[in-house]
Amino acid sequence: LDESKNKYKVAHWIQEVARSIVSFKLSGKTNLAMNKTDVLVSDYLGARESHFKILVIQFIQMIGFKVLVTLGLLLIGGILVLNQEMNIGQFVAAEIIILLVINSVEKLILGLETFYDLLTSIEKLGQVVDKELEPQDGEMPFKEDEAFTVELDEVSYNVPGREKQIIDSVSLTITPGCRILIHGNSGSGKSTLLRLIAGIVEPDKGNIYVNNASLQMININYYRSHIGKSLPEESPFEGSILENITFGDTSITEDEVYWVLEKTGLVEFVKNQPKGLNTMLYPEGQQIPYVVSKKIVLARSIVKKPKMLILKDPLDHFNAKETKEIMDFLSDKSNPWALLVVSQNPRWEQKCTTIITMENGKIKNQS
Repeated sequence: LDESKNKYKVAHWIQEVARSIVSFKLSGKTNLAMNKTDVLVSDYLGARESHFKILVIQFIQMIGFKVLVTLGLLLIGGILVLNQEMNIGQFVAAEIIILLVINSVEKLILGLETFYDLLTSIEKLGQVVDKELEPQDGEMPFKEDEAFTVELDEVSYNVPGREKQIIDSVSLTITPGCRILIHGNSGSGKSTLLRLIAGIVEPDKGNIYVNNASLQMININYYRSHIGKSLPEESPFEGSILENITFGDTSITEDEVYWVLEKTGLVEFVKNQPKGLNTMLYPEGQQIPYVVSKKIVLARSIVKKPKMLILKDPLDHFNAKETKEIMDFLSDKSNPWALLVVSQNPRWEQKCTTIITMENGKIKNQS
């Protein structure tokens, strides 16, 4: 197990170097990539040597056992033959049978390495598949064509091992059609608050209610399917533009796809691609502009016209004209969603009816 873990640490670090190859090239006079690789490979070789020592010891013990048994049988058989208690034929037959048994045991011991690899593989698979799954059932507190209200009641959240609360006794009500802007300094808890509302993480204290039903008791996938999200950790995955926007949802029509392309300013980008919507994208939006990656994530969040739209810095690095057009669209009251935005862009203050300031995990001011 130690050997396997260290092997994957080496592979992960090499992958990180490859992912950040430009940063490492531009880092100047530094040997971090090689030095850290040497340390990780050294740990792996140490674990592998320890594993190999066990196999060598077992092999030596097996050889020693075989030698001792053979000598003992020869000695005992010789004495029995000399005392005429066993004839030569019986002695040879007994020796052949016992040596066959010992050779079979030797083959079994030599196969222990494969057996150890099998056990390690099962353990590694267990570390993945034995994780507790999210419940796939629960209440549906609203119908497909109904809006919903989300209420946070004295919600607190903390990361294990940290004393300071990330979210500290926050109460907030998100009503249908509302337009809420949340801002505050870095580390004030804005992103975590969005993750709590989206049902990505669960609060340590307090409750979150959807139409007066506890979030813990409702069908979480049904709830999430009615929320649009554009969060910093989201990015395009390896797949076509269409797959990145629809996630394979065949109920989304072609008209809806082109509607969202127009609203997010992606029409020209798609038109310039040789395969249009079937153009393949690389992981994390590599080889396409950062703004286009942001637009694709934004497009996927609104293509199904969700009942609640959660956005974190959705228009970063957009030009002024695009920012105004998309901001006007997202905040338009004719859209069916409640809008919850985290941004430092002051233009959002003119588009939102409620402005919340967070500090140290608490709501400092609400207007």
